[in-house]
Amino acid sequence: MKRILYIFGLVVIAATSCQKLDESPQSFISPENFYKTRNDAIAAVSAAYAPVRNNGFVTRNYAILGEITTDNMFPLPNNNDRVQLDNFVHTPTNGILRETWQNFYQGISYTNFVIDYVPNIDMDVALRDRLVGEAKFLRAFYYYHLVRLFGDLPLMTTALASLDKLTYPKRAPKADVYVQIIKDLKDAEGILPNGYTGADQGRATKGAAQAFLASVYLTQKQYQLAAGKAAEIMNNPALGYGLWDSYIDVYDIKNEFGKEAIFDAQFLSGPSGQGGNLIAFFAQENNAVGGRGFGSFQPTVELYNSFNANDVRRTVFFTKGTDNKWYCNKWIDADAKTENQSDNNYPLMRYAEVVLTYAEAYNEVNVPVDNNEAYKAVNLIRKRSGLPNLSGLTQAQLRDSILNERRLELCFEGQRWFDLVRTDRLVSTMLAKGSANVKDFHVLFPVPQFEIDLNPNLKPQNTGYPQ
Repeated sequence: MKRILYIFGLVVIAATSCQKLDESPQSFISPENFYKTRNDAIAAVSAAYAPVRNNGFVTRNYAILGEITTDNMFPLPNNNDRVQLDNFVHTPTNGILRETWQNFYQGISYTNFVIDYVPNIDMDVALRDRLVGEAKFLRAFYYYHLVRLFGDLPLMTTALASLDKLTYPKRAPKADVYVQIIKDLKDAEGILPNGYTGADQGRATKGAAQAFLASVYLTQKQYQLAAGKAAEIMNNPALGYGLWDSYIDVYDIKNEFGKEAIFDAQFLSGPSGQGGNLIAFFAQENNAVGGRGFGSFQPTVELYNSFNANDVRRTVFFTKGTDNKWYCNKWIDADAKTENQSDNNYPLMRYAEVVLTYAEAYNEVNVPVDNNEAYKAVNLIRKRSGLPNLSGLTQAQLRDSILNERRLELCFEGQRWFDLVRTDRLVSTMLAKGSANVKDFHVLFPVPQFEIDLNPNLKPQNTGYPQ
């Protein structure tokens, strides 16, 4: 799908969150007049993918909210919104939170149009069903991020057919949101193919739906279901997943649709304007990466020191700058000589995460016995890292070890905050590492004030934040 350039100008104008709308617009096209052909359906689904990569400029909000807010990274102090998040003094007016909320709700709006209108198009049935399955996967993906970030949410599952039907929804309990996420992922799992070829590579697959289902179950502490779903992926060779032997291969551009990639935010170098620039945010300030490195997101020294000296990941994941500081080195594109030309995808689900999900979930429902399934899974990751097998641990010790492996393996990939929150370790971890401002209520972010001003039905604000 990297060759399917993202379509931003979808002619149906949808209300994505609660934005002010012209009460008598001159250019509104009824969806009944747009969703007519096979090409309309494909264009609509292509548009629905756009917010995957538009979560902040060049996808940077995944790293900001998932890493800067943790013990993994800290920001260059030149952006107040990022510094607020790093110091746990963020408020409902934080621009990054508003941007993230609006982007994912835009995606939900796009998917709702596809799900409501594409089934009525007279076209190839198999393709039509697949496109709807992709839209259901994407809707679940967007809601899954939102519900973990903000808790209770407006749960909108139908398209805004006309502006006179615009409503101001209340927030549904997060339990209801999870029910919808699971339903959409199960529907997608039953429809989507194992994989694609050519220009369609990178679209949502059966394996992607299963992997996110396993993640959802893990987040909800439904460990038996999480282990079972992860095992389905690991035991199904038809899906084509596996671990690369070398970490260089994991992040090599030539392998971006390879056996470890399950779902990515995609970028395409060249004149199309679809190139990435996240490598510049990770690079040392004012170096040559991506035209000019920004130095915006820097690893903590504590994270670097958490890697064993024999861990090969340390030499691959980090590079030392001329300022003698460590920087993220997971993604490299030597051809990206100017801004927004990087060809690197940003992983949102890797096979290694599925393996670690299986290890964690299995351990939660089984007493550890050396070389049982939990040990086998986590030791797959450790073996590739050049580390000895784990053995002889209590259940609690193995739990801690698996969480640490997740931290090391998935660092910089936007997962750390979610892992700390779902394991009830955010506050204790950050306090122990010097973040004096962190409080219990920081396991959720505040609903953006801009959205509350437009839709007072979003009140009350999340606990701990200004009402």
